[in-house]
Amino acid sequence: MKMNVFKPLCLIVALFTTLTLSAQNFGDALRYSSFDPIGTARFMGAGSALGPLGADFSVLSTNPAGLAWMRQSEFMVTPGLYINSINSQLARANGGDNLSFDDSAVQFNLPNIGIVTSSRGGRSMETFNFAMGINRLADFNEEFYYRGTSQGSIVQRFEELANANGLDDFEAGVAFDAEALIEDNNFYFSDFSDFPDREIEREETVVREGKIEELSFGFAGNVKNKVLWGFSIGVPFMRYEERKEYRETDPNDNVPIFNDLQYDQTLIVNGTGINAKLGVIYRAHQALRLSAAIHTPTYYQIDETFLTRMEYDYTIEDQNQFGSASSPEGSFNYSLRTPWRFMAGAGTIFSKNGFLTGEIEYVNYGSNKFLFEGFSGIEAEVNQETRDNLSDAVRIRAGAEYAIEDFRLRGGLGAQQAAIEGDDNFYTTFSLGAGIRKRAYYIDVAYRRNSQQTSYTPYLTGDAPQQFVDNDTVRENFVFTLGFRW
Repeated sequence: MKMNVFKPLCLIVALFTTLTLSAQNFGDALRYSSFDPIGTARFMGAGSALGPLGADFSVLSTNPAGLAWMRQSEFMVTPGLYINSINSQLARANGGDNLSFDDSAVQFNLPNIGIVTSSRGGRSMETFNFAMGINRLADFNEEFYYRGTSQGSIVQRFEELANANGLDDFEAGVAFDAEALIEDNNFYFSDFSDFPDREIEREETVVREGKIEELSFGFAGNVKNKVLWGFSIGVPFMRYEERKEYRETDPNDNVPIFNDLQYDQTLIVNGTGINAKLGVIYRAHQALRLSAAIHTPTYYQIDETFLTRMEYDYTIEDQNQFGSASSPEGSFNYSLRTPWRFMAGAGTIFSKNGFLTGEIEYVNYGSNKFLFEGFSGIEAEVNQETRDNLSDAVRIRAGAEYAIEDFRLRGGLGAQQAAIEGDDNFYTTFSLGAGIRKRAYYIDVAYRRNSQQTSYTPYLTGDAPQQFVDNDTVRENFVFTLGFRW
């Protein structure tokens, strides 16, 4: 089932004072707190569910206690290929369907590089290991395009903003300078004021780039092969860039005077954070391992820069007119505290023939919290919006490995509960992997695929017709790990 998850927020967000503050909302909180570690090919191929079993560098991002099972020092590097494919269709309120469009973003990346040093502990400590390196937690790279006919115009948003709060520097003010708004006795109107429900054609290209990579430092100890503990410090580096090119045209002259417009937006976000992770594994039986882990919130310091530009074309008394305007380059600095994360799992080992493992993760995404220094009123509104529209969610991961001498064959399944309030969907993931494990080196490959259905809104309004674009997204990861032991 698809959901237009932003509909309840149209009135609230449309009346925010400026882009500077309204750019931060629950969607940003969800984006920057949704982690899906890639890591090594072994980790990804086994469904990213190695928390109970460990013996892999990537558990630094889930349950660092698993590092304690490693008996040799290791260095590994994992290059990869990321493909994001989206099918987009603009909804149409008056019946009939607009065409759907397919688009893809492809990127080569390095989702993992790390080193683990293994040493003997004290009397009761079988191993005491240290690890440091980078795991990729999230990919933001995607591109989509839609085109079609529907009611309303983005100019109606600018009208609402101008009449509620005056002219700002990035939306209503730019529209006024581009001659899309007209002022009369402190009231703003447009070519759409008398024709609010007329249909026009619109199209948009949205390009998003970015990632979250975490630099981690961890320690882990193995107490008598019975209890394993681990602790790590994570320093995530986040970058997100979004470029939008939005255009409206009126080829059938449904709206007198108006011809066409283009409104472009650029947003660049950089952030650095810090968090800590603590995990334990209990060896209940020779073949049974039980695990638990807790992650503190990530405390981000985030810097945003943004700008907008508009061009407006119209005809009065058979005379073609053209206006254009650009905003200044805006900037805004704020903090974000993401939620606590809790994990538990169990795994079993079948002698030398392989393993079966599972893990569950719980996060209350509604507990994300923004801090806008000097804007306490807006801060309270955005945090309340976040609590109202994000919910708690669970993620279930399961994986298996089958061993034939030095050869390994792996598979994994996952299910992520939607974190939007009122959305009961689960989104699935599956992965496959294989590898060769030698005493001094190993080679692993893996593939992961997940799909999701979401709704995108090019702009938000209070009273005017709202636009919704249905996006069917497929994300694919291919990774290759080369590791050395000593």
